[in-house]
Amino acid sequence: MTIAEYWDDLVTTALLGTDRRAVPTPPPGGLADLAADAAAARPSTDAAAALLAQVAATTAVRRAGVLPGPTVAPLAPPAADERPVTPPGASHTWERLVADWPVLEDEWVLAVVQAGRRLSPELVTPLLARHRGDRVRHARVLVAAGPLGQWMVEWVPALGCTARAPMPEAELLERMAGLPELPIVPQLATLCSLEGRAGAATVAQAVAGGLSAGTLTVADRAVLVNLVARLHPSVLLPLSAALRRVDPSRPAIGLALALADLAALRHHLLAELEPA
Repeated sequence: MTIAEYWDDLVTTALLGTDRRAVPTPPPGGLADLAADAAAARPSTDAAAALLAQVAATTAVRRAGVLPGPTVAPLAPPAADERPVTPPGASHTWERLVADWPVLEDEWVLAVVQAGRRLSPELVTPLLARHRGDRVRHARVLVAAGPLGQWMVEWVPALGCTARAPMPEAELLERMAGLPELPIVPQLATLCSLEGRAGAATVAQAVAGGLSAGTLTVADRAVLVNLVARLHPSVLLPLSAALRRVDPSRPAIGLALALADLAALRHHLLAELEPA
């Protein structure tokens, strides 16, 4: 009887139960000697205990006889990336904007690239997985991730782009380098070109003043979110402050405070990712 055949007998006995089938006798050799030594050290009439002892002994013998497999080449690390990593706080900023203001994520990734930085390693996998269905965003993440991103896609193909629609390379590069257009009504779209102190005053009057006067309401939320996401960075903090001063009794106070948070967060992410 071979060790393999004996193991099959043990399994059969375990399935049927020792009350219906006797514990099989081990084949001659080391396994039988081990069983005899165990029985001598701990005499017992419990067939189930004897079966478990034989299972343990046979498992040890089977594993001891396993030969090592062929040598596997060590995993090659990704190529070096000399760009500085995004600061630790940027990871928390990304988590916050994804949860609260995903409209800012495109600008966040683009800011990483334009600042000459690379994604912190713990962000590479979630960002690749999050945008694998969007060819432009996935390609932008790969640029921000650098060699580590390509390395991850090679070893985990599920992180690769799954978009089926083809796109010419020139168009892909052009769209990667800029932010997608967001729908903004014409009378508000002109505010996007304003900057500096004078521009900030005009923007604050139009947005915060409009919410206070009732000319802008919660029905305009989507358009106002898009507007704040595309305003010049220099007007964001003054706008945030003006929105926080909206009369709490106004119906749109909730929207005003939400837009204030959006403006402050956008200013923060841009300042945090300034070129190293």
